[in-house]
Amino acid sequence: MKEDQLFNQMKMWRGWTIDFLRSIPEEIVDHIPPGHNNSIRWNAGHILVGWDHTMFPAVDKERRLPRSYHMMFPRESRPQDWTEQPPSMEKLIKELEEQPLLIEQACKGHLGEPLKESFLGMKTVGDMMVFHMNHESLHMGIIKSMKQALSK
Repeated sequence: MKEDQLFNQMKMWRGWTIDFLRSIPEEIVDHIPPGHNNSIRWNAGHILVGWDHTMFPAVDKERRLPRSYHMMFPRESRPQDWTEQPPSMEKLIKELEEQPLLIEQACKGHLGEPLKESFLGMKTVGDMMVFHMNHESLHMGIIKSMKQALSK
């Protein structure tokens, strides 16, 4: 797959993520429905942090998100453990909108480069990018399930 196609797919998926997140009423974003471990807000922040945590350092760039995000939204974290106010959904959505261009600017021309260390068996920056698109899709499925459960 050509680099431009991969960046276009990232932006397409992100557009769908943003459109869906905008359809969710603010009053349900912090509820955790039965059978789920986290909230919609946590999942949105987790998508942002996943990309930020790995893509920028892979090309020797600084992460763009505040350290507090990396403390609130990593794997196995929970809203119950937050010690500060999380960002608003409006702020998370704005950052989700901005992130693909920042990733493209940082990673363009580097997708074929090897990672400094293997990431879940992936070897190149492009492999990791494909992982994150799939990871985002997985979390969007979770968010859709949560919206449906909380809207009843």
